[in-house]
Amino acid sequence: MKKLILVACLAALCAAPVAAAPATLTLKASPSLVVYGGSTTLSGVLSTQASGQRIDIQGQECGQPAFKKVATVTTTTGGAFTYAAKPTINTNYQAKQRKVTSPTAAVQVAPVLKLKKLARNKFSVSATAAQSFVGKYVVFQRLRRTKWVSLKKVTFTTVTPGAKPTEVSSATFRIKMPLGLRIRAVLPATQAATCYHGTKSNTARS
Repeated sequence: MKKLILVACLAALCAAPVAAAPATLTLKASPSLVVYGGSTTLSGVLSTQASGQRIDIQGQECGQPAFKKVATVTTTTGGAFTYAAKPTINTNYQAKQRKVTSPTAAVQVAPVLKLKKLARNKFSVSATAAQSFVGKYVVFQRLRRTKWVSLKKVTFTTVTPGAKPTEVSSATFRIKMPLGLRIRAVLPATQAATCYHGTKSNTARS
């Protein structure tokens, strides 16, 4: 009798429906570092692999206290989804469907840094981003053989508004140097602060 009861219990357990594993979402950003004005591709997969599912893409910009919805995308074959994001400042992203939230994907943004020669021993530097860099500095460098050598710090003095939210910070400076040297400007991470990534300008000739 005991054996019959045991067999019946085992049969009941085998017949019991297996609870489905909770759904999960993945998310990654490629590239994870973009230049201001550029874009990154956010991609992920819904573990149920169901197509036609709506996924909310949320972003939390640097300095903001919470995530906000920036777009809604739909899953395709295998539960995959993508979104082309264009952050203007360092931003964390996550994907969400109902109560399921993906891990965070961080994207850093570097200002567009440009160096120009205006005349003999006269140059200008500008940084384009969604904030002013007035009061911040870049390091002006020249290439000596295979090593970049720092010559002076140049502080941004003016800002010109562009199409929102763009702002162009700039400075004009003079420095005596021979003609034809390879030169550049570097925005250190300490001057980019927490909301932007440090960056380098184009290479020019003195």
